Amino acid sequence: MKQSVFQAFYDKNHISQEQYQKDAGFILDLETQFSWVLEEINPSQLDDIIAYMVEKNLNTVPNIVILMRYYKATSNHDLFIHLTKYTGSLGVMESILDKLEKVVGKDRASAIKAEITIPPLGTPLNEMPVYTKHLLTVFETHLSKDEMKRTLSDNHHQIPKEAFLSEQVYYEAANTLDDYLSDLHQRKVAELEQHYRENRVWFEQEINPEVIEFVRNNPEILSAVRKDNQLFITKIPYDTKAYLNAKTKEKQKYHACHCPFVKSIFLDQHLAISPTWCDCSGGFTKFPFEVLFNRTLDITCIETPLNGDPLCRFVISLDEVSFKQ
Repeated sequence: MKQSVFQAFYDKNHISQEQYQKDAGFILDLETQFSWVLEEINPSQLDDIIAYMVEKNLNTVPNIVILMRYYKATSNHDLFIHLTKYTGSLGVMESILDKLEKVVGKDRASAIKAEITIPPLGTPLNEMPVYTKHLLTVFETHLSKDEMKRTLSDNHHQIPKEAFLSEQVYYEAANTLDDYLSDLHQRKVAELEQHYRENRVWFEQEINPEVIEFVRNNPEILSAVRKDNQLFITKIPYDTKAYLNAKTKEKQKYHACHCPFVKSIFLDQHLAISPTWCDCSGGFTKFPFEVLFNRTLDITCIETPLNGDPLCRFVISLDEVSFKQ
């Protein structure tokens, strides 16, 4: 264990010495249990550690955070990113079921919830689609298409709207919505360039010049393109570097997909998942624009790897939105 590096990370981030001692002890216990040096393991071995944590009821958010801090401190980008495949599911199904109650009422929602099992934190990625398939089957049995879409298409990662409020300032300063979208895209490209220069992970991604150029060449990525009263948005791949280097279409789709609830099916094809599930991703995608326009928006998934497409692409309707032209 790189104790001095881990200690320096805690000092830099003003985390107490007491917390450091506790968290370092957790890392050392894992190294003792497996006889491994944690910064030298591969993703498959990290999966074994997560499975052990599930078995021993150690699969708590604070313990996952300790591992993420350790890999952040030791600049182990691959293992840090691998952990995000587990944390990306946190609270999502719970939020969906909360929204279900708002859509259909408490009594109907209670009966539906009784049929659904939420996967515990640390569930192996190749098992997650089983839970997703079951949830969709239950929803399809009890809900109309409109009820399903309203339930799934929301901010289920619970990102606070304050994270996007500053964009209203940029929009107000722009002459038109199109000018704002162009500026947003340029700012996002600059953000990627800064992360590359500083050798920092951008959300779940390692950035290189090829990634930057890929985003630069598609103005729908990390922004949107308006055509009449529609906004077209292409989601950046979950792992753009791996996506660009993928040797097969299936691996390309796997690296494009952000969703831990389904993405493993692109590697082993053990289940077919309805593209309806991508309404959940649509809710995440439209949320910044809902904050921008201060209203609920309708979004439709028009391309998804679940339908064989290389990337996820959405269209937002602006039919009832007064925007700057």
